[in-house]
Amino acid sequence: MSHGITKLQRWLDLVAYLANRRFPVAVEDLRENIPAYSLDPDATEKEKESSRRKFERDKDELRDLGIPIETVDYSIGSSGEQQKGYRLTRKNFHLPYLKLVNEASGGTRAGSSPSHFEIRESEVEAALGGLREIASLPGFPLASHARSAFRKLAFDLEPTVLRDSPVLFAPDAEAESTADALVILSQAVRERKTVTFHYHAMTRDAQADRSVRPFGLLFQHGHWYVVGHDERRSAIRMFRVGRMRDVQRNEAAAGTPDFTVPDDFRLEAYGGRKAWELGEDEEGPVRTTVLFRFPRALWAERNRHGELVEDMPDGSQLRAFEVRRRDPFLRWVLSLAGDATVRSPTSLRDEFRALAARVAQQHREATDG
Repeated sequence: MSHGITKLQRWLDLVAYLANRRFPVAVEDLRENIPAYSLDPDATEKEKESSRRKFERDKDELRDLGIPIETVDYSIGSSGEQQKGYRLTRKNFHLPYLKLVNEASGGTRAGSSPSHFEIRESEVEAALGGLREIASLPGFPLASHARSAFRKLAFDLEPTVLRDSPVLFAPDAEAESTADALVILSQAVRERKTVTFHYHAMTRDAQADRSVRPFGLLFQHGHWYVVGHDERRSAIRMFRVGRMRDVQRNEAAAGTPDFTVPDDFRLEAYGGRKAWELGEDEEGPVRTTVLFRFPRALWAERNRHGELVEDMPDGSQLRAFEVRRRDPFLRWVLSLAGDATVRSPTSLRDEFRALAARVAQQHREATDG
């Protein structure tokens, strides 16, 4: 799965991912988002155990370098179910500086420390080449991030390091496992044929048979999604291709479309959605309002978070959202550190208050301990 990925790259991927998370991260999240720990959907227990051991070794070695990775128990959703997770403990923690080792002048690595990682020129060249290639891909959703990373990495490098470099790609487990399904889905989209598949819903951790009229395919957040009319729910839904199994296209009446795409359907309207807008809880979508206090209200308006409902005299704003998955939405609002609070409906407001109370209690216990 992760051939060609060096230990240094694994470390950087792990620390960068944890540094960008406000809440503890489960091992399953690490497998899904860090290539070195990724697994095929049908991975054996032995392969899962091997991936976990690799993570445990990396975690212990990073701790020895002074990087504060903490193991904690935390609750999931409104049920309060406990799960083990990992996080960086120091609020002012930052990634170590990169120290360039000049191989041409005979320089060798002296070893990394908590303040810096040593990196060879050949590794820098490969990273720059990969970023340059990604930034040049037309329509690629991470192109702007690649350009930003290129500028940061190349800021104080010698010009000789910026020459053309070979591009190396780490294979992604989900991309490899979904290749055949994507071919079937692409043909079904072009020919407007209904598809059936088994779908694993993460929110309920269960599989269900689905029959969908696929209107289009969408790539975002590093994953492929199919957008189409779910015949079971009689509504348009998004399905992550990596969670589909046994994808079948309707072969009856070959050459004859099974459906027509509605005139008002726009695939781009489904791009760039947040975690709470993807999928759907068992209760279905709910319209909720959130109060953003000033000056956070300016930030919410500038970034088009929600729809404006009311401007307050003190500069605060009441903004409305359509929430399909409650838990990630509530955690997002909570991450705004008191600058926003759920106002309606009452059930979601109560869930938000309960979540805030549990988090506050966990922080008190950590401080008292």
